[in-house]
Amino acid sequence: MTDEEMLEDFIDCTGKRRRFRLIIYAAGQFLEAREVHDDEASGLRFVLPVKFNEAPPWGEIRKRIRERLARRELVRDDVGRLQLLTDVLRGQLTEGDDGLALIVDDRVLSWEEVGALLESNMGFGLRIEIHDPGKE
Repeated sequence: MTDEEMLEDFIDCTGKRRRFRLIIYAAGQFLEAREVHDDEASGLRFVLPVKFNEAPPWGEIRKRIRERLARRELVRDDVGRLQLLTDVLRGQLTEGDDGLALIVDDRVLSWEEVGALLESNMGFGLRIEIHDPGKE
């Protein structure tokens, strides 16, 4: 690791320790925090621009990580099915075993699993927004 790269641990709202690699890249133009998994699975990713001739926004990226880890989107019900906790589903697009997938909390969900989460809302409207990594 270099001076512009470090590993940091954060605790999520369930008490689970989550590790992130913070790195400056693209000739110092961006600061990225990417969740590290032992099994090479995808994890959360945050990216912030670094203003010209200014220090990287280390504090801001740490704040965003803590804010994201402070909430949960999903819970397992008493029969083991995943359920949404609210009417908002936040996640990050990633590549799964069968193509495009969605990271929600610390789970990689296939589109079939996302569809099962949304089934109870049949007939309601749906809005999908795409944001920069880690900006929700």
